[in-house]
Amino acid sequence: MKILYVGHTYTVRANHAKIAALARLPGVELTLVTPQGWKGPLYNNRTDLFEGAPNVDHKILRAYFIGKESAYFFGPSLFSLIARLKPDIVHVEQGAYAISYAEVLLAVKLFSPHSQALFFTWWNLPYQPRGIKRFLERFNFANSSAAIAGNAAARDILRNHGFNKPISVLPQLGIELPSSGAGFQPERSDILPASAGWKPAPRDLAAPHAFIIGYAGRITVEKGVLDLVDAVGMMAKPEDVSLYVVGAGTALPELKRREAHLGIRLHHHDAVRNEDIPEYLALMDVLVLPSRSTPNWVEQFGHILLEAMAAGVPVVGSSSGEIPNVIGDAGVVFAEGDTIALARALDALQADEDERRRLANRAFLRLQERFTNDIIAREQFRLYESLLVKSNTHSQAYSAKEAAHAA
Repeated sequence: MKILYVGHTYTVRANHAKIAALARLPGVELTLVTPQGWKGPLYNNRTDLFEGAPNVDHKILRAYFIGKESAYFFGPSLFSLIARLKPDIVHVEQGAYAISYAEVLLAVKLFSPHSQALFFTWWNLPYQPRGIKRFLERFNFANSSAAIAGNAAARDILRNHGFNKPISVLPQLGIELPSSGAGFQPERSDILPASAGWKPAPRDLAAPHAFIIGYAGRITVEKGVLDLVDAVGMMAKPEDVSLYVVGAGTALPELKRREAHLGIRLHHHDAVRNEDIPEYLALMDVLVLPSRSTPNWVEQFGHILLEAMAAGVPVVGSSSGEIPNVIGDAGVVFAEGDTIALARALDALQADEDERRRLANRAFLRLQERFTNDIIAREQFRLYESLLVKSNTHSQAYSAKEAAHAA
């Protein structure tokens, strides 16, 4: 099966693991296409060359307007690549009205009409495309064989917009479990052996007995970091707590102002590259993702939760968007914006190390069952196979009909 995989997400080495997992499946020949770099909210990067699997051919093609997910597009080399490759599957990880996806579909129509094309979308807020966006969405829908939605709300929006082809609900990226857990198959129980995932945080960040509450990501109002600092200030023993924040964003000055006003202990570290996140998570006793929904944004997934769960760090998340479905019964969920509930949840976890251990080990099981890159790659592969079977069946039926008509 020849797969052409297109997406700016894979300009970063830390996101290559799912592509490597897909390439390891039997019979897969995979060509990965990325732009030459990307401009994100936390940092700008030049594309990391793929090195995760020998049978992945990574093409870094010149693109324009990089950093604008729906507006960026590739140069003419994309058309010549598709004409030469003639892939069985074309998988583009951009939204429903992305110009780059329309560009790929046009190349497929011209040079590889047998290819089955699908796209990925996170978008989980209702919208009404107008003008060129409406035209692009209709074109992309008409020429797609399937879609993958990163959450259930995104799937429902595609249906509401008239996309009546197969939709799978899958995360864009999974997680690689740490080597200490490799091959571990725990029995189901309330408290699993420590080797499953639990790892107490080292005591080198703050006072020896401080409880370290962590956050990593964009420091913005909608990410709920101001709620988090307020909740820490409401805890029963804030003097025994350190708040450790990793990231950058517009709310950082206000975060520091509130920290000074409340008198809590705040440690801030600038944004780091994805592959470096685990060493910062290892300093935390608990990770909190306190996102708040706004008219223009709802938490689409919360991949940092998976990173923390893999590091043996218990997780607490708000009820915004997909967070409760990611955490399940492997962490604590509080009503978004309810700082009192968050403070109580953090007090309870601070006081109960056994509960933190239990949640961490449940989280490890949840990762094994749902969120590894191998699992996501296999689910995508099954979708590809079903599209090819359907396409072959359709072609055979069409050929038989033509033969009967000629007779």
